[in-house]
Amino acid sequence: MTLAVEFSEADADFIEKQANAADLSVELFARDAIIKAAHNAAYIEKLNRANEQFKNHEGVYKTMEELEAMAK
Repeated sequence: MTLAVEFSEADADFIEKQANAADLSVELFARDAIIKAAHNAAYIEKLNRANEQFKNHEGVYKTMEELEAMAK
C-alpha cells in the first residue's frame, strides 16, 4: 500500500528531528508511527468497551477470597 501524506513545514521538521534522534529514515519513522498509532487506537477502543461493560455491571466479579480459593 502506498500513502501520500501532507505535513506542515513545522510538522515535517519535527518528524525529521524525531527520525534522526531514532536513527531512522523519515519514511521508516513515519511508517512505524502510523502502525503504532493504529495499534494504539485499537487498544484504546478495547479499553473503552471494557469501561462501558464495567459501568453497565457486565462481567464476572470475584472477591480476593474467591480468587485465592480458585488458586488452590
